[in-house]
Amino acid sequence: MWQPPESSTDLDPRLRDWENRLTRRAEEAVEALAAVPGITGLVVGGSLGRGQHWPLSDIDIMVVCSGRSVEETAAEVDLRAYQLSEMWGVSGIYTGVDAGRLTFDEADVLSAASEGRTAVRERMSDPRWLHGVDKIYGGFARHDPRGVAQVFLDWSSRSRFEPGVVDARIAAWFGQARQAVTQAERALVTDDPTGAWISIRRAGTALAEVATERWGQRAGSFGRYWTLFEARAKQHGDPAVAESILRAVHAEADVFSVVPHSTPEWLEDRIALSYSARRLAGEDVTPAQNVRDNLLAFASLYRGRFPSARQTWMGPEAGVDPRASIRQLSALTDDLRDLA
Repeated sequence: MWQPPESSTDLDPRLRDWENRLTRRAEEAVEALAAVPGITGLVVGGSLGRGQHWPLSDIDIMVVCSGRSVEETAAEVDLRAYQLSEMWGVSGIYTGVDAGRLTFDEADVLSAASEGRTAVRERMSDPRWLHGVDKIYGGFARHDPRGVAQVFLDWSSRSRFEPGVVDARIAAWFGQARQAVTQAERALVTDDPTGAWISIRRAGTALAEVATERWGQRAGSFGRYWTLFEARAKQHGDPAVAESILRAVHAEADVFSVVPHSTPEWLEDRIALSYSARRLAGEDVTPAQNVRDNLLAFASLYRGRFPSARQTWMGPEAGVDPRASIRQLSALTDDLRDLA
């Protein structure tokens, strides 16, 4: 079972030269995706695009295409992204490429750039635009023969924190929280407590996004989400919000003082690597927070890829009542809405 290293010198050797590795992989990803037929613009976004990356950052790429359907282009982009990540994983460091789901039609991008604020707000009901306007923010165009990638970037810079857009994003996250709670209730009816807990924690994430939007910040960072959310709440003088949400979804850090015995080998390795990477990047994180962040992130990802999965590590310890969490989340949703 994983134990945190005893000294700051016990960092995983796979993390050496991590910044150059990410830079080279981003260039390789851009080159591979730019060769996909129909692509007219690529933007490197996310933490890497903003210069806020860490050793295990994904590579977020917004794709603009023309003369070919978004669905067809996205499918090919997804395949190439997956192939790149699998090859990189041979080195012992897996770097995800998040690109296919963030593919946009060129005409739609140009239309968005010329629309008024009302139309921009309306786009936030589309998950692609909801995530895209945030992922692209602060990024940079890397393949832009027609200038459309820069148009997309400029649109995001103008729109991301415009009050009407923030309000629309908050409404969208409230909607996702309600939907996740409903899915949790349905999972319990079908005797699927694992699915219920996955949905409960997705509802909690949506409420965390509501709070983050109101603070004028952005969230993200797969595998580090909850610790960074706690830090933002403290920074904004509102730690009680984070404490309430974490308590509702049974994700307080002290619950994760040890890695569950049922945790698969590959995830134990990721937990160990993540702790070294976070310390290397200067993050103030405890071993328990690191275990919590990784278990919750990968439980949701694993369930998404394997919908019938019900492994013990994917939920809290036996005896925790999901119905109590659902009630708490419903009350929290009302409380947060009343604060508007």
